[in-house]
Amino acid sequence: MFAAFIEASPIAVGIVLATLPLISVSLFLIRRPERSAHNAFLGGWAVGAMFVGSLAIAISDISTPNRQPPAAWVVWCRLLLGLCLVALAARKFVSLSSSKENGPPEWMAALESLQPVKAFALGAGLATLNPKNAALFVSGALTIAAATYAPVSQLVALAFFVAVSSLGLAMPFAFSLTLGERAERIFLGLSELMEKYSKLIVAIVLAVLGVMVFANAVTDL
Repeated sequence: MFAAFIEASPIAVGIVLATLPLISVSLFLIRRPERSAHNAFLGGWAVGAMFVGSLAIAISDISTPNRQPPAAWVVWCRLLLGLCLVALAARKFVSLSSSKENGPPEWMAALESLQPVKAFALGAGLATLNPKNAALFVSGALTIAAATYAPVSQLVALAFFVAVSSLGLAMPFAFSLTLGERAERIFLGLSELMEKYSKLIVAIVLAVLGVMVFANAVTDL
């Protein structure tokens, strides 16, 4: 279990960096008077991530009964995911030079009145339907499935994996709890940093993770 989590932990850390743009959503929601929508958003994200990861592990286990090595198609799937991540990184790099966006996107304004149920759905949707996030969670889950064949160990390792990969989105909540009103200054600074550098960081992280996932899959061929 612990070894499986360690095997997938670089991807979890990568998800923290790759989801930097989503911190703006957490920052926006945590600054509302009530925090139910923010908590629902984090809950939806965690549930969505666990669903994607559990589904990937289940499919991998079904295709490799009796604790056999990962099936060939699982390895090829990891190879393809690695290439997809590199392609997404290349697309991000291209968009950096052509992007003319200033300030947050227009849809962020809708967060002011977002209800908890819709916030939960937003978090779950970003974890499961966003190609970048889904590919990263599937990559981590398949890495865990290849590292251990015990279902309980896989689920526990996946839970730790999701918890670590969600640290970025939970950071505003942690700052709010520990610093109180003083956290507002940090929130403003984080928002400015997200606007300036998040796309570049995400592009670099996706490229590194893509190469790493691809290389790890090659060793299993």
